[in-house]
Amino acid sequence: MKGIKSYLLCFLVAFFTMSSAHAQNCQNLGFELGNFANWVGYTWRYSTDVPAINTSKVQGIVARRQTIMSDTTAYDANTGNALKKIPHGYLYSARLGDEIVNGSDSNPRGWEQSLRYTMTIDSTNALLIMKFALVLQYASDHTALMEPRFKVTLYDESGTVIPDCANYDVYSSSSSVKGFQTYTPSGGSGPGVSPVKWRDWTTVGANLIKYIGQTITIEFMSADCTGRYHYGYAYFVAACHPLFITVKYCSGDTNASLKAPEGFETYSWTDSIGAVVGSSQTLTLVNPTEGAVYSCTMTSATGCTVTLKSTIVKYVIKTDFSSYMLDCKSNKVQFTNLSTTTHGSLSYEWDFGDGNTSAERNPIYTFATSGRHQVALNLQNPPSTCVDTLSKEIESFSPPLVGISGDSTYCPGLSTYLKAYGAYSYTWSNGSKTDSIEVSAPGGTFWMIGKSNTSGCSSDKIYKTVGEEPDWDFLDESDPTLCKGDSTLLRVTGAASYLWSTKDTTKSIFVNTPGTYTVIGANKRGCKKTVTENVIEYPFPEVDFSLSVNTLDSKHNQLTCSINAQSRVVYAWDMGDGTTDTGPTVQHSYTIINSVMEFTISLTATSKYGCVITATKTIEVVPFVPNIFSPNGDGINDVFMPEIDLQIFDRYGTILYSGNAGWDGRYSGRLADPDTYFYLIHYNDPKQQVHTRKGYITLVR
Repeated sequence: MKGIKSYLLCFLVAFFTMSSAHAQNCQNLGFELGNFANWVGYTWRYSTDVPAINTSKVQGIVARRQTIMSDTTAYDANTGNALKKIPHGYLYSARLGDEIVNGSDSNPRGWEQSLRYTMTIDSTNALLIMKFALVLQYASDHTALMEPRFKVTLYDESGTVIPDCANYDVYSSSSSVKGFQTYTPSGGSGPGVSPVKWRDWTTVGANLIKYIGQTITIEFMSADCTGRYHYGYAYFVAACHPLFITVKYCSGDTNASLKAPEGFETYSWTDSIGAVVGSSQTLTLVNPTEGAVYSCTMTSATGCTVTLKSTIVKYVIKTDFSSYMLDCKSNKVQFTNLSTTTHGSLSYEWDFGDGNTSAERNPIYTFATSGRHQVALNLQNPPSTCVDTLSKEIESFSPPLVGISGDSTYCPGLSTYLKAYGAYSYTWSNGSKTDSIEVSAPGGTFWMIGKSNTSGCSSDKIYKTVGEEPDWDFLDESDPTLCKGDSTLLRVTGAASYLWSTKDTTKSIFVNTPGTYTVIGANKRGCKKTVTENVIEYPFPEVDFSLSVNTLDSKHNQLTCSINAQSRVVYAWDMGDGTTDTGPTVQHSYTIINSVMEFTISLTATSKYGCVITATKTIEVVPFVPNIFSPNGDGINDVFMPEIDLQIFDRYGTILYSGNAGWDGRYSGRLADPDTYFYLIHYNDPKQQVHTRKGYITLVR
């Protein structure tokens, strides 16, 4: 480590008079704005291996060289995802430098970069808190001066380095600096997997009390190695605070709490005789003696030591204020602070109840609205953390801001309210003294006068005319009948918005259960009307019809379909061959062709309530087998069972014919004798199942 020295700076801090607990001239020191406002960046390159790439410092923010971190959940992959890129409690941090990206970064690289912040030191920012985290690649063949580096330096007004122990200078191999960890990326070879020396977030506090009245500059710098290809970068934030011990020993407390400034690694508390009484940032004292003196010696990560003292006193705050209107026109109110404390100083925050605040002791405030306001005075009592709050209702007045709110119409049969605003009290044309009145039919024109409470201010008469809203149509287009197991549409129109008892907000809904349904419709004015639907469920008609036969063939092709008729039910038949019919009973003759194996008959029944249901039945078409045929060439019944898989046998079992062209009464080319013959027929049903029929046929010549 370079430029680190320890010394003891002892001084007595009584109280600092300040307007708030935070410094007023450290804006964006912690990158709260999410940018580099008030910071100045520099970049340059330096290599001992390749001096030809070396450049002078150039002012400006350069991508990757100076970068704002904004993801509070992000971790650094080069530390094995162990280092958060933004410390706890902050929204942003700055990164100086970057890792080497293979294929896009040059060799040698030799990046060096810095960020500077300049501020004037006073009692509100005498404690500088710096938080930083380091990621420095390590190369065993480099000397310390060649290694990646991080540096913090303070400069005075002339640009000369202030030889302060807050300065910090560290290389990747520095063994004198504790807290570094080592991480080696897995896999591969080359600079991208060299070991990384990294240090988690470290807080350092710098005592700037001796520079009060001076302007100083703090510089953060990071650098790659001065060889060729090892990176070094750092994350950091900063903040400034008053440098004193805060005390919590308020009215009603039995214990006192002393809290030293943050930013130091160790704390040592001693009492007035030098005995050590605590070693943490906060010291709690039970029933302390007022006037007792306690000291805290603090040591930062850079070796700096600071000693502060605090005397135990109880802070008793009494909050009070008064107010009065400056006139009857401007809406301005003068506030007078009457608050007191037994010790220290008071800082003020006025909350005017409209989102605006003031830190003045006795502010004059112009309200945006006239009338009553709830105003709070919040007190802080540094160097203690004691606070107190008082809230009062006050009034302001401005005639142009006094008025009447409320609708100019009311819904038929209902009423509306007119409400006065902008004054302390009101007088209406109907004699009412309240801030609101109810208006119903027949309506009319009303006036109101607003008055203040104490200053005799009043407005002119303010008028408001109110009338009844015209009637409007809310139409019901619903079908309240419901067929069992089905749904029906309920629909209304004419409103601007709808709310059903089912919680739906559309103009129509489908329902599938019987019951009572209501819908409330509102027009643009908000007037409401209600429609109620009583949905009744009806059964479907019966559709279990009967058929007169089980099968059809070319000779037996007539079919009768029938059903027990129900009252006011309409029956419609589809016979399955392209023809239709109506009525509870129908008769039909089919034209049978060999390619048709079945007919599907459908019955659709419609009840008087519109409930529609359909049932179907299928009747099979089977081959017609005659018991006699005469193959005499007259064109009638000359072939037995054409287009059927057929076998013919004589009485001795001899096969006379086998095939599907039909038997023409011949055997081996000769006419068979008139006689009785036996047959086997094979055919497929509509389900492609094979059926066999056997019998006899008489051949006649």
